Amino acid sequence: MRMRRMWPWALSLAAVGWAEASPPAKPDSERVAIAPVDPACSPVENWRCLCVGTPGTATAQLAEIGVDLNALKTDGWPCVQGDFDKDGQPDYAFPGKGYSCNGAVPVRVLFTKDGKVREVLALPREVSCLQLYGIRSKPGPHGEPKTARQGLVDWGEGNATWVYLFNGKKWRASRHLSE
Repeated sequence: MRMRRMWPWALSLAAVGWAEASPPAKPDSERVAIAPVDPACSPVENWRCLCVGTPGTATAQLAEIGVDLNALKTDGWPCVQGDFDKDGQPDYAFPGKGYSCNGAVPVRVLFTKDGKVREVLALPREVSCLQLYGIRSKPGPHGEPKTARQGLVDWGEGNATWVYLFNGKKWRASRHLSE
């Protein structure tokens, strides 16, 4: 009888010893940890918002277009945060090296799920002034499309405004007149 009472106690002690002997957890290099440098910077109104952090497993795709991963980790890199696939998870669009409104650069978009990279896709064309394209219930003044999900826009002059909307599988680009 006395042995039966001691048995659960011995198992508990063994479990504690096992937990203490386990190696420490390694940092999760797959986790996406990105935040705006200035939370007040609106990607709808400003093409120069910066994000800081680590892109999880998307480092190779970002390095391929010239994103300075050290700058992203420490000081920030231009990016547009949105929910482009409308799944309730943050997604991030990163323009490549040389980004400014004076020249076009490639863009990679990180789609996340549960804090990890789900997919990385390129926009179908290079951009110069990338901003968040908000949800719209009706078309814009120059024919910009209405949309139930966020997208990206490269506002231009003349016939140079491009709107990018993700349809769940790929990016769709449309060109529109500008001011």
